[in-house]
Amino acid sequence: MEMMRTKAASYALLAVFEIGKRARGSGASNGVQAGEVAQKYKLPTAYAAKIMSQLARAGVLRSDRGPHGGFRLNRPADKITLYDVFDGVGGLMPESGTAAVPGLPNAVQNTLNRTYNEVASKMRDILRKVTLSDVLGGNGR
Repeated sequence: MEMMRTKAASYALLAVFEIGKRARGSGASNGVQAGEVAQKYKLPTAYAAKIMSQLARAGVLRSDRGPHGGFRLNRPADKITLYDVFDGVGGLMPESGTAAVPGLPNAVQNTLNRTYNEVASKMRDILRKVTLSDVLGGNGR
C-alpha cells in the first residue's frame, strides 16, 4: 500500500515547492514556466506542464498568459496543504478500498481492509495539517 500513489504527487510537490520558493524570494513578479521546473528537477517537460495545469484546475496554482505569465500560487502558502497538492493530481490513496491478498481467510482480509481504511483516513488528516509554508520552512509568503 502506497501513501502517495503516483509520480504525479511527487512532481506536484516539487512544482509547488519551487513556485512557492520563488514567490517568497522575489515577490513573484514573473510566473514560473513548467519548463523551468522540469529542467531544475530533471522532469519530463510535458509531464511537468500537465501536472502544473492539473494543479491550476484544482485551484492550487493559477496560470497567467503573457510576457510575465506562467504559474503562480493561487493563494498564500499557509493556505495550501499537502492534501490540496496531492488531491489536485489524483495522487492520494483511495479513501477506502481493499488490499486484496489471494487466499486470505475472510477474517484476516476484513482486518486488513479496516486497517487500510484507517491508515488512509489518518494520512489524509495529517496531509490537511501540513501547509506549503511548513514545507518552505517558515512563514511562506
